[in-house]
Amino acid sequence: MPANALVPTGPDLTKPLDLDSVPDEFKEEIASLDWQTNLNIRNFGSPEAKKGGTLVCVQSSRPPTLRTTGRNSNTVFNSTLEGFCYETMLALDPITYDYSPNLAKRWAVGDDKKTFYFELDENAKWSDGNPVVANDIVQTWVLYTDKGLQDPFSADFYSKYEKPIPITDRIVKVSSRDLNWRAFMSIGFMTILPGHILENLTAEDYLKEYEHKLLPGTGPYTYLSSPNEVVSNEISLARRHDWWQKDYKRNQGYYNFNILRFLFIADENLIKEKFKKGEIDWMQVGVAREWHQEFIPLKMPAISKGWIQRKKVYTHQPVGTMGLAFNIRKPPFDDIRVRKAIAHLYNRELLIDRLFFNEYELLDSFYPNSPYESPNTPKMRYDPEKAVQLLEEAGWLQKDRDAQGWLVKDGQRFVLELNLTGSSDRIYTIVQEDFKEVGIDLQLKKVTWATDLRELGNRNFNISLRAYTGLTFPNPESSMHSKFADLPNNNNIWGFKNARVDEICDQYNLMFDPAERIKAVQEIDQIACENHLYAFGWYAPHTRVVYWNKFGMPDCVFSKSGDEASILSLWWYDDKKMEKLRDARINNKRLPREKEIVKWWDEHYPREGAAN
Repeated sequence: MPANALVPTGPDLTKPLDLDSVPDEFKEEIASLDWQTNLNIRNFGSPEAKKGGTLVCVQSSRPPTLRTTGRNSNTVFNSTLEGFCYETMLALDPITYDYSPNLAKRWAVGDDKKTFYFELDENAKWSDGNPVVANDIVQTWVLYTDKGLQDPFSADFYSKYEKPIPITDRIVKVSSRDLNWRAFMSIGFMTILPGHILENLTAEDYLKEYEHKLLPGTGPYTYLSSPNEVVSNEISLARRHDWWQKDYKRNQGYYNFNILRFLFIADENLIKEKFKKGEIDWMQVGVAREWHQEFIPLKMPAISKGWIQRKKVYTHQPVGTMGLAFNIRKPPFDDIRVRKAIAHLYNRELLIDRLFFNEYELLDSFYPNSPYESPNTPKMRYDPEKAVQLLEEAGWLQKDRDAQGWLVKDGQRFVLELNLTGSSDRIYTIVQEDFKEVGIDLQLKKVTWATDLRELGNRNFNISLRAYTGLTFPNPESSMHSKFADLPNNNNIWGFKNARVDEICDQYNLMFDPAERIKAVQEIDQIACENHLYAFGWYAPHTRVVYWNKFGMPDCVFSKSGDEASILSLWWYDDKKMEKLRDARINNKRLPREKEIVKWWDEHYPREGAAN
């Protein structure tokens, strides 16, 4: 079957709604609905994929919690756990963005566009054997809206819905309090947790009891716990042989590894050494210098012999933003002139040329490389003379430097602390020197990832190196609305408040026209950039990986909007390739080097605007 062929979904959609089980008070309401589903969703898993084997991955540090929601859970790794162990009621077709079945096999929208109905798949089951029922949606909503969860955004977001109503065990009704184009999509994509457990827990109990373990899930993998959960330096997920939709055609070629094993190693040099020894199966090469000077045939015989392969994969993944984020709640960054000055001192052009082999492009937006990017955002470029002028206007006078040469204002030295969690020293020691030239003491502080996240959540920083992934459908409210500015543990890390942005955010939910939404987000982008919340950084239009030559993969290599995380769901262990690799290493033989640059998505599906 071709990778882009249309395939039918798995549940029995010929089976009509069981109206006999519907209480009389809802019968007329349910019978009058226009129930919908999606019979033709695209599957890009390979029909050649095989089940089995272990994939050994690496993470820089263990997350502070394994919970998928609540305090300290907003991490990439927690999202990985969530995606493999739990499911949502709906999914999206990767090409058309049409809704498709997941836990729910059918759905309907009321005439008011605020009332939504979902019929759950009768085959859906939790990993502990319990069936998925409407009460699971109810109890998940109860948890997410409980302020005791210490997640202000989730509480605010899901409180926009009335408490779901379980009409039957298989049919649930959810009403949005407000008319909102996102409302159906957002509740459809809410990660569902087991109600039969949650109904006996308070949010406080959940935070404590599930700090280092997972609730049962409905997804293709389950968490393998260990007796030393808190101190363990690894976590494994096991493929569920009893996963309720393992035989659905829409999942053909997906979720192939029996075990996903994650090692937590903070030392990047140790990570590379373990990979080169074959103790880790694959690595993302995020550093351009390493891609051009270290992971090359000339330096690594394993690459020249084809034992290790290189891939640079271009996809249509939404591009996020990154850079130096300012805490504008307090000095010195409560002064926009200081923020602009720092942006002019951030010599990105030099870094990209000297350190990154010109593999990156400059960021000038919160929504880069997308229809939502404003074309008129200020383009801040390296200009130390302008920076000095702005600092002087802000009262940081060059003539007032102290005996050590640092700027001083009102008896206070201009000191900034920047947390570094990886091997970014080589980048920011260069930045440090540029800052020193104008009298700013940029102190680089090595911390753990958990410490950095905690200080950010508590707003205990003045400047922070931050990177965020892009969204197919932007949600500016979560990071730009002033109602989050003074609260901890949310995405408005800057403390940004702007009346016009609040107004647009409040109107955004009523914009059912995609073109109107694009225009609105562009205006927010313009305002936010003009307020200089970031000294923007750079981005890569591709993902680079190296891996031991024992895996099969589809022609697209990664999903349409994916990155290296696609390895976990789309690749598979190929025992024949493993045998050839083993023989080649023992007998010092060469293996063929595979195609390195992959632009399958550009070649087969022209890039289109995500909101169209």
